Amino acid sequence: MAQFLWLVLTNPAEGAEQEFNRWYDEEHVPDMLGVDGVAAVQRFQFVTSGGLPEPAQRYLAVYEVEADSPEDVMASFGKALAEPGRIRLSPALDRESLQWHFRPIGPRISQD
Repeated sequence: MAQFLWLVLTNPAEGAEQEFNRWYDEEHVPDMLGVDGVAAVQRFQFVTSGGLPEPAQRYLAVYEVEADSPEDVMASFGKALAEPGRIRLSPALDRESLQWHFRPIGPRISQD
């Protein structure tokens, strides 16, 4: 089974940053870990652009996906989203988001 990274860039709704982070950590991440193919999740917050233009979305979620193709996990996500109460979306989430899937093309290399 292949492994992919599913990168999702988001923002909180205006004035809802605290609720957005609470919902994401306490509800959305556990919901997403119940989607077939989603093996792990890690969240990040934008810090600096190093002098380049800043991104419109300030939060990044990196989902580690174990599936034969990105379409497989997206189909599982779509099914879960269609089931009432399975994937709970919050009004604290600004619905303007960006997302991509990446697959590794080489080994992970570290200093360890």
